[in-house]
Amino acid sequence: MNRLPYLNHPDGLSAEALAAYDHISASRGHVSGVFALLLNSPKAADLVADLGGFIRFDSCLNPAVKELVILTALSENACQFEWGYHVGFAQKAGVSPQVIEVIGQRLPLDGQSEVSERERELVAYVRRLLVNKRVDDSLFRKFQAQYTVQEITEITLTAGYYAMVAALLNAGQIPAASGNPTLPEPGAYRTTSL
Repeated sequence: MNRLPYLNHPDGLSAEALAAYDHISASRGHVSGVFALLLNSPKAADLVADLGGFIRFDSCLNPAVKELVILTALSENACQFEWGYHVGFAQKAGVSPQVIEVIGQRLPLDGQSEVSERERELVAYVRRLLVNKRVDDSLFRKFQAQYTVQEITEITLTAGYYAMVAALLNAGQIPAASGNPTLPEPGAYRTTSL
C-alpha cells in the first residue's frame, strides 16, 4: 500500500497540480513513479521533471555511462521501481548483464573480470559518494583523467538526482512494476563492500 497519494491520473487534481501533471505528461507521455508522488507538491514536480528530463535526454554523458551511474545509485538506495525500468535501458545502452548483476547485488568490484576498469571506477565513484558521502583524491584524479569537468559534474548530478528519486519512491513504498527486474531488499545483500 502506498504511503503517499499516488496521483497518476488528472481526476481530482487542484489547478496547480493539474498544470504540473499536464507538463509532465506532455514531456514523458504519462505520469508515474516519482512524478505521481511529486504531484503532492506541484511546483516541486515541475522542477524535478525538468531536471530529470535534462539528465535523461539532454545530458552530455554517453548512454552507457549514464545508465551505470543510474543503476548504481538505484542499487545503493534499493529503489525497486526505477531499477525495474533502468535495467532495460542499461542493456540497450550496451551494459552487460554481468555488470548489471554486480551492481544490483552490490558485489565487491575487485576480482570481477567482467567489469572493465572504467566501469569499476565509475561504480566505485558513485558508491563512495552515496555511501561514504566522499570520494577520495586517488579516485577523483582517475576521474579527471577520463572525464571532462562537465562530465564529472553531470555524473555527480545524476547520482544525486536518482538518490533523491529513490528516497521519494522508497518513502512512498512504490514497488517495481509487475514483471520488472527487482533488487534484493535491504539486509539481503551479500556484501556492502565498496
